[in-house]
Amino acid sequence: MEQYQDLLLKRSLPLSEQVVEAYYRHPRHLFIPEYTLQEAYEDIPLLLYKKGTFVSTISQPSFVMRILDMLQLAPGQKVFELGAGSGWNTALISYIVGAEGKVVSTEIIPEVADRARGILDQMRITNVKVLTGDGFEGYQAEAPYDRVIFTAGSFELPQRIFEQLKEDGLMIFVKKQEKKNDMLQLIKKVQGQMQVLNSIPCSFVTVNRSGESRLQDGTL
Repeated sequence: MEQYQDLLLKRSLPLSEQVVEAYYRHPRHLFIPEYTLQEAYEDIPLLLYKKGTFVSTISQPSFVMRILDMLQLAPGQKVFELGAGSGWNTALISYIVGAEGKVVSTEIIPEVADRARGILDQMRITNVKVLTGDGFEGYQAEAPYDRVIFTAGSFELPQRIFEQLKEDGLMIFVKKQEKKNDMLQLIKKVQGQMQVLNSIPCSFVTVNRSGESRLQDGTL
């Protein structure tokens, strides 16, 4: 296992020490047991779920870790994540923010949410709340958040989620564009307004939406 982990990490450097520590603390393969070790540590996205228009993937690992670096996570922060997916990104964040911090993650696909909760529970990660349902309006009950991260793309940035971000807080938003590459944007909230600090071309699945799906508490 270590050889696969080490090879992937070398391809992903440079990274902050805290992200590297999180990477080794929560190995990616534990969150995708249906794949082999070699597949788990290839630097590519992998399919988790596909049924009709609902799709969930685990993103390219080197990109996941670079995004976490961009977020400038710190112990004690509260983070809102739209799209729990495998739970791996959730676990990495939870390690960095530590016992005094918290991660609130939403997942609209019930089977995927249950899967993530099960794995996080097995790993005894207790500073995480995984909610089942459409998280496009955020989760006001736990707001405000120091950081927000989208793990899927959207054509519009939800105003409700931005309102739940603290002043001077950072957000990773994936902007979908017609006939163009998606753009991963690092956004800072400055005097209540959006300030784009960085923008990187990328490719993400689109946020799954359902008008009939409401958030349900699935606290670990």
